[in-house]
Amino acid sequence: MKKLLIAGLLALSLGALNSCNKTMSSDLPLPKDRINAVFVTTENNQLISYNATTGAKNWEVTLKGSAEGTPAFYNKKLYLATDAGYLYSIDVILGKIHWEQFYSLNVITKNALAVADGKIYVASSTLNTYDTTGAASWTYDAGTPATSAPQVEGGKVYCAFNDKVHAVDGNGAMIWSSNSSGPIYSSVRVTNGVVYYGSEDKNIYAINQSDGSPKWNYMTGDKVYSSPMIYGGMCIAGSYDYNVYCIDTTSGLLRWKLTTAERIHSSPNIHTFTNSVLIGSYDFNLYSIDHVSGVTKWKYPAASLVKSSPTVYGNYVYFTSFDRYLYCVDVRDGRTVWKSFLNANSLSSPVVDDIKQGLHPGVSGMSTY
Repeated sequence: MKKLLIAGLLALSLGALNSCNKTMSSDLPLPKDRINAVFVTTENNQLISYNATTGAKNWEVTLKGSAEGTPAFYNKKLYLATDAGYLYSIDVILGKIHWEQFYSLNVITKNALAVADGKIYVASSTLNTYDTTGAASWTYDAGTPATSAPQVEGGKVYCAFNDKVHAVDGNGAMIWSSNSSGPIYSSVRVTNGVVYYGSEDKNIYAINQSDGSPKWNYMTGDKVYSSPMIYGGMCIAGSYDYNVYCIDTTSGLLRWKLTTAERIHSSPNIHTFTNSVLIGSYDFNLYSIDHVSGVTKWKYPAASLVKSSPTVYGNYVYFTSFDRYLYCVDVRDGRTVWKSFLNANSLSSPVVDDIKQGLHPGVSGMSTY
C-alpha cells in the first residue's frame, strides 16, 4: 500500500514539474488599437492625449520645450516642434516619443507644422523640410523669417514670410511671391485656385494661386491674425476690431459680420451638419454662428480669453482657454460634454485623431475643411 501511495505522489510531482516547464508562446502580444483621441500641448512642456468622447486621459508625454504651433497628425503619428528647437514624432497608440531631433534654427518656430506626402514642413527662419524619419531634406530661404504655418496644396508649398506669401515647388525653388502688404501672421488657406490670408494691415486678402496676383482685399477695422476659413463660397475670419467677417469669395464683398465684446485671434472652424461657424473671442466666449445669416446660435462662456482655434469632431467642438481648461462642447446646443484641467495654459490648438484621418483647427496648415 505504501509503495502505491509513494508511486502516486511521484507521478503527481512529475506532472506538476512538467506543467511549470511549458514552452511560452512565441506570438507577439496583440497591438493596441487606435481610439478617437484629442491631443493638446501645454506651456509646461506636456503633450496630453484624452479620450475624445469621455475626456479620460489616455497618456502624457514630456517634451523638451513648449509647443505653441499646433501639432500635425499624419499616418498614425503626431509631429510637433518646440520652442527649444526640437522636432518630435509621437506614437499616438503607445503614447511614447517615436523620435526626437534637435535642429539649430536661427528663429525657433511658433508656427503650426504641415505634413504631406511623407515630408514635414517647418516654417522658421527658413522653410525647412524633413522626411518622416527626421532626416533633413531641402531648405527654402526667403531672406526673412517665416511668419505663418505652411500649407501644401497640389505638391506646392504656400507660406508667409513677413509681408509676402511665397509659393515654393516640391524641390524648394520659388515659383512666385505676392506683392507687399502688412506683416502676415495668419495661416494661408489655399482652395479652388485662390490663396486667402489675413494681415496686420487690417485686410483679408485673396490672391490667385497661379501667380500670386491680387484678386480682392477687404479692409477690417484692425489687425487680422485669424486664419480664414473657406466654406460654401464664403471667406470667414476674425479681426482685432472685435468682429467676425464673412466675405463673398467671388466678389470680395461683405455678406455679414458679427460683433463680439473683444478682440478675435482664434481661427474659425465649421460644423457642416448644422452649418455652424465656431470661433473664439477674447471676451471669454466660444461662438456658434449661423453661416448664412451671421446670427449667433449660442455662445459658450469659458473663464478666460479664448485664443485657440476650435477643432470639430462629429457633434463635438474642442478648444482651450486661458483658464487652463480643455473643453468639449456639443455643437448642436452649446452644452458641456466634458472639460479637463490642464495645469498650465495651452498656446496651441487641439488636434483630433478620428482614426480615419487627423482633424485640425483652422490655424493649422493641415486643416481638413
